[in-house]
Amino acid sequence: MRLFYIEKILSSILTPPGLIILILLILALTLLRKKDARGIKAAGIVLLVLTIFGYLLSTGLGTYLYLRPLEKEYPVPKSVSGQVIVVLSGGVVITPAGQVLDNHSVARLSAALKLHLQTKLPIIVSGSFVPGRNTLPVAELMRDWLLGQGVSTSRILVEPQARNTWENAEYTARLCSQSGWKSVILVTSAVHMKRAVKSFEKFGLTVTPYPTDYLYDHTDFGFVDILPSRDALNANLAAIHEFFGQIRYAFMNP
Repeated sequence: MRLFYIEKILSSILTPPGLIILILLILALTLLRKKDARGIKAAGIVLLVLTIFGYLLSTGLGTYLYLRPLEKEYPVPKSVSGQVIVVLSGGVVITPAGQVLDNHSVARLSAALKLHLQTKLPIIVSGSFVPGRNTLPVAELMRDWLLGQGVSTSRILVEPQARNTWENAEYTARLCSQSGWKSVILVTSAVHMKRAVKSFEKFGLTVTPYPTDYLYDHTDFGFVDILPSRDALNANLAAIHEFFGQIRYAFMNP
């Protein structure tokens, strides 16, 4: 068991992002030890602050600050009510065999499929092409995934124009208006749910949030949470992206 922990620590420290944090820490401490060099010491302080921020951003400690508050905003409901299920797109991966949905999209679709089987409600899939990539609208790939799971074509509505969360809400609200729907069950990643709910509500829809695709475990704090990891870094970067998105959307109106 001791050998396992030693290997875990060494692996965390000697590979990015842990290795980068270690190098920055050594540089910061070296600068701070310089004598009679105020400018160099000031640079060392700045570098040390950035190192601490980078450490928090790369560990489970950071998830308690950045990620967990977002993912706990809306718990998974025990029962749902609404007139239609809305699934927001994640992204796609361009493979040698063609375009496939990324893990975020598949997780969202899996949750929506479960709801569809329980409620028999229709499903709206929303999402345009991936910026900077020559791809099909993600909503079309999402429709194909649902068809492959046995969902009837008549129960799927495709919204292929939305390039971001705000447009997801705007264009989906138009589809709902055409069908007389005013309440939706919204399916997206837990970290993304707060911004999505606020956007859909601004377009006059009543929203039942159904979060999925949790990015980091919600177990009690443990040993691994103090070690830098790529998974924690990716999760915390997603959370920070959401915080800035919420600020921007707070000043937007239909």
